[in-house]
Amino acid sequence: MKQLLSIIALVLAIATGALAHGGNDHVRGTVTQVSAQSVTVQLADKTTKTLSISAKTAFETSGKPGHLSDVKVGDRVIIDVPEKGTSALLIKVGATPKK
Repeated sequence: MKQLLSIIALVLAIATGALAHGGNDHVRGTVTQVSAQSVTVQLADKTTKTLSISAKTAFETSGKPGHLSDVKVGDRVIIDVPEKGTSALLIKVGATPKK
């Protein structure tokens, strides 16, 4: 019985994590360029990815609401992007890079 409860708890934990992801990808890296229209990030594999910024893009700095002006070259960021998309939904500044 304990084993069954453990399996159910594990399945629920995995399902919750999948739903929390919300169908978004995460781009992690260091900002190499930023403008009013886009942000370019160098990824861990040294490739770069440019994502567009729109009026719908939200910003977060150290867990608090932020602004585009908070994003600087050299900042470590995590950017939420729709799966297979190129528009930034949320840019989190001050993020620890994925190892």
